[in-house]
This record gives sequence, structure tokens and C-alpha cells, in this order.
Amino acid sequence: MDIIKTLTTALKDADSNRERSKQVALGASSVGGCRRQAWHILQQTPTTNFDTENLAAIIGTAIHGAIFEALKAADIFGDDFILEQNFKDEYFVGNCDFYSRKDQAVYDWKSVTLAKLAKGGLPTKQQKMQVNIYASLISQEYPVKTVGLVFIPRDGKMSDIKVWQADYDPKLVEEARAWVADVQSRTEPPAPENSAAFFCRHYCKFYDPTGEIGCVGK
Repeated sequence: MDIIKTLTTALKDADSNRERSKQVALGASSVGGCRRQAWHILQQTPTTNFDTENLAAIIGTAIHGAIFEALKAADIFGDDFILEQNFKDEYFVGNCDFYSRKDQAVYDWKSVTLAKLAKGGLPTKQQKMQVNIYASLISQEYPVKTVGLVFIPRDGKMSDIKVWQADYDPKLVEEARAWVADVQSRTEPPAPENSAAFFCRHYCKFYDPTGEIGCVGK
């Protein structure tokens, strides 16, 4: 048996059948990123890259699942936490990791490496925008005061977990809506914003070196 092939094939097949993998709407995590990728999502361009690297995403999904089960058990009566719930409005679709009714707080889990944490630059503006989008979706049903991003190093210890938090910022949400409106208004795809060598060929399902359907990258 080729155990590596067996394992990787099973993981890829399972990941491709997840709801998020099949989602065609523009998710909150895509907002503020590559406009060309977002344009292809909105245009429902056929997938051209079937060999994207998804191990980190699979590990992140597994971490989310473990956290969901742990917090569900911690909030035994379900009167405080809202966990892994999908929200949407006319602008965004988002799967919100965590909301506390008591604290009126929204948090998003981020799986990272210790090297990434040490390098700095977290959270990015896109990550701040993402969690504020989630807050805007939840705020249509529940009050929101604060937002936060929890960085969980998959190669670290509990003490290495880092948290960024701030007041809910509707201005970032308005900026996100304007970003989406700009992409939606374009009749031609925007210029590529990511490197084909370091991002597109490994992480974008619309990467197409021929340029016939998808994107050749930058």
C-alpha cells in the first residue's frame, strides 16, 4: 500500500465535499484579498486548478471541529455561545466561529505556525475586515461590542496562543462592501494581485497557466 497516497487522496476527497469547499458565493474570507480571484468567484468561473495545496486548511478545519466540541461542552445549556453558525446578508456569506451573548463578542479562530507568529504582521487588515464582517452579520440578530482574532499555533503550546481584539468597527465593514461593489461592477477581470509562483498555483482554484479560462497570476 502507498499509505501517503491513500491518506492524501482521502483527505482531499473529504475536504472537497465540505460545504465551504462547494460554496460558490463570495465568502467573508475572500474580501479584501485578490480582486481577480473574487471576480472569478462572483462570475462562477469553472475551476481550472485541481491540484491546490490544502493540508493547512484541512488541519485548520480539524482544529475548528475540536474547538467546537470543546466549547459546546463548556456551554452545557447553550445559553451563551453561538458556535460555527452561518449568517448571510445581501453583501456577504460567513461562517462565524464564536459569539458570546454575555460578552457581546465575536471571535474568529486562526490556525498558524510559530514562525508566522514570530514574524509578525498579524492580524492583517484583511483578517480584521473578515472578523468585522462576521460581526456585522451577527449584529443583525444580536448586539456586538467587540471582535477578536485568536491565533492558534499548530506547532506550539497553549501558552503560545495569541489574541487580538478591538471594538467592532462598522467603518471596516463599509470599506468591505465598497470593495465587493467595485469587484461586482467590473465587466472584465481585474489585474492579478498574487504571485503565480508563490500563491496562485498552490492556493487558487482559478489558476490557469494557459490563460484561456482562469488566471495566469502575476
